[in-house]
Amino acid sequence: MSTRRPQRLSCRVQDQTAIVCLNDMEIWDGADLSKLREVLTQMIIKDGYRSVGVDLSTVKYIPSGFFGMLYEWYESGVEVTLCSPRRHVAEMLWFRMFFVCESGDTYRLSDADVRHNTPNEQVEYHRRAFMQAEEPDDAEDIPETQVRRFGAEAPQHSWSMTLGVSDSLG
Repeated sequence: MSTRRPQRLSCRVQDQTAIVCLNDMEIWDGADLSKLREVLTQMIIKDGYRSVGVDLSTVKYIPSGFFGMLYEWYESGVEVTLCSPRRHVAEMLWFRMFFVCESGDTYRLSDADVRHNTPNEQVEYHRRAFMQAEEPDDAEDIPETQVRRFGAEAPQHSWSMTLGVSDSLG
């Protein structure tokens, strides 16, 4: 009896973009990432596609190596898009930093806004971008937190506490 995994990838071509569909892969492991790399390599190197996409509509978790793999292709001149990511995936830091909404639920990998910036400028750019993120729909349900710094303008209070061993513990 074979222990080989069933094929969980399928491919389609839309316009000039070859798209890999991850079918039922909600959570990936190293073997899934390796298979995806193999399929993308086939499409890019052997089949000559310069635009590839990955359909993430069923994916809940992605290993960290996924972005590195996509970025390598991007650096070599391949256009990379992600289709239909779930909210959890779209909120991942690397996704928010490097993917721009192209149309509807299609996102394109791009570092054009920060490519020629210094590392400090890149950090500042992304800090500003993330600080401008939309508030959650239920923001009115979140109680406001009031922060008060104590200093010279604050009334001075003093207190003390004596710590000792309670007779009832022994």
